[in-house]
Amino acid sequence: MDLRMVKTRAQIKQAFLTLREKLTPEKIKVKDICEMAQINKTTFYHHYTDSMELSNEIDDHAIDQVISGFEARDRLFDDPKAYFTGLLQALERESANIKLVFRGKQEILCTKLEDRLQRLCSPKETDLESRIRLSFAIGGFVRIVKDYLFGDKKYDSIEQLAEYATRMVEALLQRSPAAAGANG
Repeated sequence: MDLRMVKTRAQIKQAFLTLREKLTPEKIKVKDICEMAQINKTTFYHHYTDSMELSNEIDDHAIDQVISGFEARDRLFDDPKAYFTGLLQALERESANIKLVFRGKQEILCTKLEDRLQRLCSPKETDLESRIRLSFAIGGFVRIVKDYLFGDKKYDSIEQLAEYATRMVEALLQRSPAAAGANG
């Protein structure tokens, strides 16, 4: 992609994010994006089919930024404390952008983040119980993250939240038949 295209896409994204501060994605019109980015509609449609495609790209980029800043992304069951602490720290670093991009659409954040984390952390065993344990641990934690970022629930610290989540995953592991066989 040449430099002009890169710059134009950056202008379009910045215009969308500026509009996003006041409007939901559904209310943002291509005309408004074009006016703010100082481009014509033909230029916009050269890059995107509509504003929702642009919104989805921005959503995915925000999730990518969190994941790229999260080194322990494959350690959920090996080192749950490092996993949860690392994920919370990455989310904290990106919280202003996450709150802007996903304001009013927290369920989309939950769905996209949960899907990405599950793909990164797919269990070595593919049995049903392992898949359910993974889904339960990640899905529950993602909902707590949503409350942490957008809700009224207050936690003393990232460390406290990571500690709670770690204890839950350790309890899940202790109750699994594989862990019982290894311990017994």
